[in-house]
Amino acid sequence: MMAAADEGAVAAAAAAAAALEQQEIVDTNPRTTLSRGVKRTTYAAWLSRPGWAHEGEFWQLELSAPQLRAVQRLSLGSYSLPVETGRFPKIDRQERCCTFCDSGAVGDEKHWLMECPATDVARQRFSCLFDLAVLPCMRQLVWRGDRMLVAEFVLACLGEVALIGSSAQ
Repeated sequence: MMAAADEGAVAAAAAAAAALEQQEIVDTNPRTTLSRGVKRTTYAAWLSRPGWAHEGEFWQLELSAPQLRAVQRLSLGSYSLPVETGRFPKIDRQERCCTFCDSGAVGDEKHWLMECPATDVARQRFSCLFDLAVLPCMRQLVWRGDRMLVAEFVLACLGEVALIGSSAQ
């Protein structure tokens, strides 16, 4: 027969386990989250509209068709970045290295826009977007006040990597 103290401990453990099952535990860093939820985590952490952003959505701006296409593809994760192209052959996320540089970094949206040496020229050209005192993360870059400039920057990054792809052929 189980002692009352033991019964209480078992009941408490069962209640804690049930609470954990009901609670959705989500890693908010796309670079460390499990593969199963990484698309949602990437969008939520880096691309979704934060509460402090009062400007309109990109589609509400008077963007050129290429600018709008560039930011839509970024939002949808539809660029052919290694982090995406490696999903279907089930390559481990940490092994989906950038194909535009030899840094060995995971080729994700943040690397492409903020870190990759292949897009250094675009970052230099749009250096006003990269005041690190104001810009500590990807989400703040995407939702900056001058959203047309952000769209032009994404388009410029796309042009930089397209140039590398065409010169490598």
